[in-house]
Amino acid sequence: MNINDWNNKIKNNFNAAAKDYSEYCLIQKYFSKQIVNIVKELKLPEGNWFDLGSGTGILADELEKVFLGRSICRVDFCKSMLLMNKKGSQKILWDLNKGLHPSIKDISLLVSNFCIHWLDKPETTIKEWFKELNNGGQIIIAYPTSNCFPEWKTTCKIHGIKYSGLDFPEVKNMLEPFSSNEIISSNNFSYKETFPNIYKLFRSIIKIGAQSSQSKKITIGEFKKLAKHWPKNKNKIVILSWEINILVLKKI
Repeated sequence: MNINDWNNKIKNNFNAAAKDYSEYCLIQKYFSKQIVNIVKELKLPEGNWFDLGSGTGILADELEKVFLGRSICRVDFCKSMLLMNKKGSQKILWDLNKGLHPSIKDISLLVSNFCIHWLDKPETTIKEWFKELNNGGQIIIAYPTSNCFPEWKTTCKIHGIKYSGLDFPEVKNMLEPFSSNEIISSNNFSYKETFPNIYKLFRSIIKIGAQSSQSKKITIGEFKKLAKHWPKNKNKIVILSWEINILVLKKI
């Protein structure tokens, strides 16, 4: 699949999920609150704040609740997602694979929650974002790491099923472009989702538009095998484990 087809697939899936997104995006809501808690402790220079890959505006809304009078500009390439943002909010329809929009200037803070792993080159992208900060400006991103979904990957490996999920960034690659002085913190967090069965698990992924993958779809037979062997807890509940990195960078 070429880059254009891949990006269109991602965009179409998210656009289709816009109306259901806020109901199903529990992990995104959780880490939005974690990002807000970090921002509360920052000393930021004068300048503008932007939410990159803002989706329906969950993170931007949380920030505006805490920082009264502060307007967070929401940037996303999915029109349907942006239309779900609250009325009167500042929005930019833009593909972040093209870099930052020309109007994104005088930057004090960039936040991004569950976005950068969907971009073509996350490690390069974050360095480009960093360069555009005002001196003393900061970036906070939360993204799934390569250690996500051990239950899914292990079941596939043991039972000869092709893993059809997304490949997430490695933390070391995200950190490599930056000096120790620029990295304020990089912390990994575990988060577990539970479902009565894997059918509900995959339905929840589709409901937030996150089902895009460059891997070939598994067959019905393979899916049934995956459902049969996916690990369950003592209550026969299916678990999906995430590892989320929250990275905080500061331009010195």
